Amino acid sequence: MNLEERIIRTIQGALEKRPEITLESHLREDLKVDSLDLLMILSGLEDEFSITIEEDDFLDVITVNDIAVKMRARGI
Repeated sequence: MNLEERIIRTIQGALEKRPEITLESHLREDLKVDSLDLLMILSGLEDEFSITIEEDDFLDVITVNDIAVKMRARGI
């Protein structure tokens, strides 16, 4: 399973009853992610990749792909 698939699986696990998630999915517009959902996603990513994520580092994330870009920048 590649990085993007792991991220999408983690987001699916954090969110309930959401539409299909793709790399192009906008977190707020398409997936209706609110601040609590974002915390759940970040927590899931921390668990999945055994890392610590500062919430401030992800404030500018708009799409699922943006998360993948940030994760790659961290060397994951």
